[in-house]
Amino acid sequence: MNLPRVILAFATAVVLGCMPSQAPADECSLAVVFALDVSKSMDSTEHSLQLLGLAAALRDPAVQDVLLSQGAPVALTAFEWSGPGYQANLADWMLVLTGRDIEAFAARLTDHARGGRSQRTGTGPALSFAYARLKLGPACLREVIDISSDGYSNEGQSPHDFYSRLPPDAVTVNALVVGGKRRPVLWEWFRSQVIRGPGAFAMATESFDDYAEAIREKLLREVLAPQLAESK
Repeated sequence: MNLPRVILAFATAVVLGCMPSQAPADECSLAVVFALDVSKSMDSTEHSLQLLGLAAALRDPAVQDVLLSQGAPVALTAFEWSGPGYQANLADWMLVLTGRDIEAFAARLTDHARGGRSQRTGTGPALSFAYARLKLGPACLREVIDISSDGYSNEGQSPHDFYSRLPPDAVTVNALVVGGKRRPVLWEWFRSQVIRGPGAFAMATESFDDYAEAIREKLLREVLAPQLAESK
């Protein structure tokens, strides 16, 4: 999977900035919640590829340059989810100010032991938990929920029902549909039912094998969204 040239141009053109170690909350440029599906449709290999793929994307030099060059810090948190009763934090909120911070966040992902293994897929409850995580994080100029899954919501409230209770807001919900290139109807379901907010999009992979490259491209697109919009 090749990154669009415009993303590569921005990724290589950024200049690293030096931020204070204790940045005020209102100086946060972007908050990202990673929501990883660990329901029973995923076997152990797929689960490992998902966690290792996200960690590899965060360790990528182009991604790190972009994360550390926004003029104000980016804040990250991650959790795993499956059925309506299972959402578990993988990494608490962290303002990433240095490469060491990003490495520490990535290490929390790779060191995590999986839970929620035998449960079904509760996408609506996962979105509810993600919004709650945003409220516990720093106040940032932009807020993004980055949800990945390989199946339809089949237990608990639907994404539509969850969103119907929310007032309009500026939160962007993006999706990575694992296997969506082979399942276009599933991909379309995420586009019509899950993504939401300014500039929202749903990307798809062939399988878990190309997850790392897909999440890398997705991260660059999310962090660089304002610059990409200005370039059009």
